[in-house]
Amino acid sequence: MKTKKAAIIIFAVVLSVALAYTVAATVTLASEYEGEGVFAAASDAAARLFTDPFMLTFKKTAYKLFGAVMEEGITAGRDGYLFPTKTADFDYAADISGQAHYDEETKSKFLYYLFERRDALALDNCELYVFVIPNSQTVLRDKLKTKDKNGVTAAEDLEAYLHKYGFDNFYLLEDALKDAEFDVYNNTENIINGYGAYLICRDIAKRLPDAVSRRSGLPELDNGEIAVSYSDGGALAKEAGLEKLIKNKNVFYPYNKFTSRYTSEISGNLTVCGLKDEYNCFIGRSALLLQIPDGERTLFMPLFSSSYTDTVYNNSLSYSHAAMSAVKPTVNVCIVREDRLVSLLNDADISTYEARIENAGGGKVTAAPVITAVSYKQSGSAFVAGTCEDGVSVTVASGAASVTVAGKNGLFIAEIKANKNEELTVFAESGADGKSDSVKCTVPSASSSEESVFAGGSSNLYYGETVKDYTGANLYKPEQLVRITRRFESTLSKIREASGKDTEIIFLSAPDPLSVYPESASEEHKSKKAETTRLDQFRDAASGVDGVKFLDIREVMRQNTDIDKLYYQTDTHWTEIGAYFGYRAIAEASGQTPYSLNLFKAEEKTVPGGDLSSFAGLYGVTENVKFLNPAFKLKAVGIADKPETIDRSVYAGELESAVNDDSLPKAIMIRDSYSANLFPFICDHYGYMYCQRMWDYNVNYDKIAEIKPDYVIYVICERNLDMW
Repeated sequence: MKTKKAAIIIFAVVLSVALAYTVAATVTLASEYEGEGVFAAASDAAARLFTDPFMLTFKKTAYKLFGAVMEEGITAGRDGYLFPTKTADFDYAADISGQAHYDEETKSKFLYYLFERRDALALDNCELYVFVIPNSQTVLRDKLKTKDKNGVTAAEDLEAYLHKYGFDNFYLLEDALKDAEFDVYNNTENIINGYGAYLICRDIAKRLPDAVSRRSGLPELDNGEIAVSYSDGGALAKEAGLEKLIKNKNVFYPYNKFTSRYTSEISGNLTVCGLKDEYNCFIGRSALLLQIPDGERTLFMPLFSSSYTDTVYNNSLSYSHAAMSAVKPTVNVCIVREDRLVSLLNDADISTYEARIENAGGGKVTAAPVITAVSYKQSGSAFVAGTCEDGVSVTVASGAASVTVAGKNGLFIAEIKANKNEELTVFAESGADGKSDSVKCTVPSASSSEESVFAGGSSNLYYGETVKDYTGANLYKPEQLVRITRRFESTLSKIREASGKDTEIIFLSAPDPLSVYPESASEEHKSKKAETTRLDQFRDAASGVDGVKFLDIREVMRQNTDIDKLYYQTDTHWTEIGAYFGYRAIAEASGQTPYSLNLFKAEEKTVPGGDLSSFAGLYGVTENVKFLNPAFKLKAVGIADKPETIDRSVYAGELESAVNDDSLPKAIMIRDSYSANLFPFICDHYGYMYCQRMWDYNVNYDKIAEIKPDYVIYVICERNLDMW
């Protein structure tokens, strides 16, 4: 009773302060609203009251006193759990109460589409299984405070419907996660954790055909191997302004125990994994084709890849000839989230299965490539670019030569020795389904391509300047390395003298694309790959200086090429997904916790080609690119919203950002254009950040004396190291 009275008193005080503020602000603002009346001034005063700082205090107070979340679309559960109630794509509250079932027409569409997928895969002797990761509310109903929480969900109703009408291989995996020994969801995000993924993988193995499940070998985990970590609250907590009040509890398995058991290889839109010989003790093959959402793939991939002889991951839900020929899978495991079941109803995806069925009689199913642009290079070669099906190879043939490249993300780019006005033949091929019809194009008579651009075997363009880094043709001499070390020492000393504190230098050299994808070089350049590069030398010279943190992210990027493409195919820069690893390294080097990649929604768009396609004379070429959009509100102010284009010149000038948090460090950034895709996410980790204009590499010591930064951050790409 006393607690309730205290709460009422505090709440009354807060309201009184708010009212007093509004009255005072109305008087102050009255002159600004001359002729518009007191009501307009009072309205603006009230609006200004509910600014981020005030609302943040209000939200925290409401949660502390009443356990309430003052954010639309989020509700507080028990034991520190937060749950979404409604988003633009899904009504969680209606679903858990049993009020959001799919209508009969939609359920019939699910049934038809799944039968089409099943029948198409059966032509390749592959069986379809669909597994649904439940929403956190579905499994954790006891954590919900609402009384209306025990309805039959749309997924449960759909499962019963599909089983009734003959599609039995559809499973909502509630039972796999109930009564687990550890938490299976992050408490401040509607996402499964590593331990939950392990339980799901174990449950899926039990449901697969005996011929497959008998040959699986998922390593068992002892309870002592399960790790628990705590960090600031995740996406839901951040959106509610409670990330400092509610810690996110993450439970995960020892990834290294699993990743050491298999090898992986990227092939176009596929990732192909195989057990190492010492772990492959199964009789016969256990080949799986897996389709897993982007956000969960990093959790599941080590588990499946270490359990079955061969696994191939298709990064889309469409039919893939390349996947079928890669390991000849006997089972297609499709994993979808409960709140994204409608992704199974994509018409473009289902058309690929329908095409497989329609052409089952032996006709060609590979579509002919569409040529978008052709250009001529003065040294005697031609670029040909266009669109193609995912997973196919595209061959371009001249009178004296031919070259084959992997179509990637619906785009192919090839470079071939050819003469002016020569006719070229182009066709696509998809393994067992044969060649497409050929199409013709003619090499232009005038040169429109710069000599500094090359095409790799993965339908990518790369800049000639990076070839020297790749081949080691530009290695530093010993005396140059000494000068680099001394310059770091001198620069750091001057920075600290100006700032009056122990400012540190963080130096990120964004790798060249060829440093992350060495296999994407042309055959000519592959044979010249160096063991030691200029970046290795520069790193060693810089790392020897106390107070300098040099960030070498090449290996971590190489280990994550399965997520998506990390560099544009038509531009010199990294994509937002590639830049994420640079952002994460800088944040961690500053003592901050970066946002998890799972907190971003990757949205694919078709955009005009970048600088390399212009250099190559390939005008009109487009590229499919995924952009990262946060599922939370960014804190920093002062930075323009990022455009979803390859060109990020909006961030080329001087930039300033601020976060209302005195505990965060201050920073100055000296940078080139690789910094563009770090914004605006990087700004959230600094109380104040000042960024010099792109390509201005001179240290502004007056600015350092003014700001007194904790860190001076350099972002200079590998090919620009001499600019230091």
